[in-house]
Amino acid sequence: MPEPRSGNVEVGGISWLARMIDKARLEAAGEIEQYDLEYPCPMDQGLLRQLGIDAEIFQNIAVSASTDEQVVFELERVGANLPGKQVR
Repeated sequence: MPEPRSGNVEVGGISWLARMIDKARLEAAGEIEQYDLEYPCPMDQGLLRQLGIDAEIFQNIAVSASTDEQVVFELERVGANLPGKQVR
């Protein structure tokens, strides 16, 4: 797998989400340590709190989705607090 994207890359209007997707996939594949990273790191945990979901749910979504758009769709489906969406 390639190195995780920068935290400045936005997915669905959310900074850090692209990086967190990549890191969750690396963690699931057992490859995250080769990049000297951790999932979920404090920045990941902050975004997970904002989204209102836990790391395991996010990782399952990231691994099962084949595109960034599918990740956003699945986050919406599970009721994540996405920008521009009404908080439940």
